[in-house]
Amino acid sequence: MKSVIILISLIGFLNTATLASEVDFSKTYISSQSLSLGEGDKTDPPVLRISGIKTIDTHNDELILSNWTLILGFNPDDATFKILTAQPQDHFEPELLQQRLRGTTWKGEYKTAKNLYTTQLQLKSVQNGFIGGEITHLTKDEPEPSSFLHAKVVGDITTQYLIDEKGDGDLDWVDVERYQEIVTTINEANEGKEGEDRTPIPLISNTRQLIRLKRTRSIGKPIHASSRWGSHNEYRLTLENNTLIGNVGSPPESFGTQDVLTGNGLIELTQSDDSVETEAPAPE
Repeated sequence: MKSVIILISLIGFLNTATLASEVDFSKTYISSQSLSLGEGDKTDPPVLRISGIKTIDTHNDELILSNWTLILGFNPDDATFKILTAQPQDHFEPELLQQRLRGTTWKGEYKTAKNLYTTQLQLKSVQNGFIGGEITHLTKDEPEPSSFLHAKVVGDITTQYLIDEKGDGDLDWVDVERYQEIVTTINEANEGKEGEDRTPIPLISNTRQLIRLKRTRSIGKPIHASSRWGSHNEYRLTLENNTLIGNVGSPPESFGTQDVLTGNGLIELTQSDDSVETEAPAPE
């Protein structure tokens, strides 16, 4: 009951602060928690930041989506949290973009040289570049599929931005770390400059996610009509414009300069309305 009261309070606070008609907590996550030390023996109360709160509003028939970080202060005397403020959250923040995938289901096809499999991918966990879930492949044979696999998959996820890195009008995909380096360099070069002498920060035109998943263990009994399911196959996927597309195959046996897949199959998935139960991750 206490958690329900807290949730209602948060909704009321955000409705008041942002004038939003709807508040979505389904993809929230703890972005940071801190305990700062003051002078002498004084200790400042811990501060908890909950990010990924989405508000939905309509203005002049236009749908307005906003993201927020809610900052809570903890009172150790009575073990309660106090709402301090709500801050707008950058839509291009990598963790926010990745957390939006948590609990989503993707459906489509996986095509090999010999077979076409109906495929479902459930993304159940996303945190700090780690991603995990379950994948299902099956053929459409009647009355039973001749090939079937249900397996756990884990891997990593990387966010990229589409920007004009060189300022020549050509757009390139760069990792977030590279974009941050570009911004830092430009800000340092702009120190002391004014107006047109300042170099603008490259605008982010689009975002995409690079996802690598590897099969870890099967769930239930796998079936294959003509061969076997590889236990270490890797899925190399790109999420762009709401489509997951990429290759499936066997990676090299050892790390090195060559990082190509063999026995490639093609996979293409789109997001389904189905959802899976997940828990909001805490920071490491």
